[in-house]
Amino acid sequence: MASIVDTEHPQYSKMSARWKRCRDAAEGTDAIKAAGVLYLPKLTDQTDSDYNAYKLRASFFNASWKTINALSGMMFRKPPQIKVTASIALLLDDITMDGRSLHILAQQAAIEILTSGRIGVLVDYPQESAAGKTLADAQNLNLRPSMQFYFTESIINWKTARIQNKRKLSLAVLTEDVDIPDNEFEHKKEIRYRVLDLFNGIYRQRIFRINEKKEDEQISPDIFPLMNGRPLDYIPLYIIGVDDTTPDIDAPPLIDLVDMNLAHYRTNADYAHGLHFSGMPTAIVTGYTPHNVGDKLYVGSSSAWVFPDSQAKAFFLEFTGQGLSAIERAIERMEQQMAILGARLLTSEKRATETAQTAQIHRAGESSILASIAQTISIGLTEALKTFSKWAGVKDPDAAININRDFMPIEMDAQTLTALVASWQAGAISMESLFDQLKQGEIIRDDITFEEEQERIASAPIPRPEIDENE
Repeated sequence: MASIVDTEHPQYSKMSARWKRCRDAAEGTDAIKAAGVLYLPKLTDQTDSDYNAYKLRASFFNASWKTINALSGMMFRKPPQIKVTASIALLLDDITMDGRSLHILAQQAAIEILTSGRIGVLVDYPQESAAGKTLADAQNLNLRPSMQFYFTESIINWKTARIQNKRKLSLAVLTEDVDIPDNEFEHKKEIRYRVLDLFNGIYRQRIFRINEKKEDEQISPDIFPLMNGRPLDYIPLYIIGVDDTTPDIDAPPLIDLVDMNLAHYRTNADYAHGLHFSGMPTAIVTGYTPHNVGDKLYVGSSSAWVFPDSQAKAFFLEFTGQGLSAIERAIERMEQQMAILGARLLTSEKRATETAQTAQIHRAGESSILASIAQTISIGLTEALKTFSKWAGVKDPDAAININRDFMPIEMDAQTLTALVASWQAGAISMESLFDQLKQGEIIRDDITFEEEQERIASAPIPRPEIDENE
């Protein structure tokens, strides 16, 4: 019987080619050139050696990764605000059990969503080793929940169902590359399929592999994870996209930029190819026949050409057409289009003449994408954090993570600051409102609370001027 556990969801199959383009573009030159004719077709009658030279001369300007890096940097220019019960706060420093903190996980989620448009976060707990143990026993043995990160390519299949009047995930198939022990030096991997489903309304996990007969083989028992001694009635896999937290696939937000970036690469290859063949003048000789077969003419100041025939001519063939200029203009237009599509780092901005309001409008498209992604990551990771907290022993967790949505620094000028202080002194605004405005203007650090600022003021009061009693 043929394998069926590796069945792909129709949306997955439809989107996989886009993911590959985005993934390769973000990875850069090596991935793009390794793909060969996928991104740079051969010219007519071009041999393999000629094609390799053609590809080698081409350069890939990685506008895609520059944009992803810049936009994620804008999103995390301020640290996310994280709220959890104090008893489990230390667990957030290694929330993935492989050394990554919740903060780093959120950053990786942002980069990945900007790249591919979707990620998955599975909240899990070591069930077999925790069976029959109390919460205190589990803590003593360092048994604890974790969050596992899955790329969109690893979420190959899923189904949803209407349960208790809510649309819930009822099936998810995740691929994992697992190390196969053989010897202490070699690295061998095997694809495993982690199947999560609701079996009679109860959350179940199973692990499969495809054996040598190309058949499904379950290599783990059916596992029904327990939380506080009870099974779960939902799958704790949180799928986060560009603008929602449903399993449905969002298109990569920068796919248009990626496709333009690849077109720019192909045009650049033609330009470099043209320069190679037309940039260096070619010597042309007419009316001359060598005395001996194989005689050569050498070009240079140390060589002289003497021709018996007075009608013989020698000159250089040089390129004088407009073809390369047209390609240059096409490259410039593509770079401008990439700037419009998101890679604003490609073009310089006239900061001296651009007002704050104009700059805000100029970046409105970027902000809307980032705001949507920041909000979706906040929602998805907050739900995952609540499940994590419950599995860590918190009964009613008040957990949340909020990703920064203040993407561009807005410096507060002296006039605005003076007006705000005057309004507070006149009783028109409260001290808390003044404090909030000072944080937005980035005069006070974003991670400082109002209470902490009041303690600072109290601990270092403003010195009063000394008064001379003799006056």
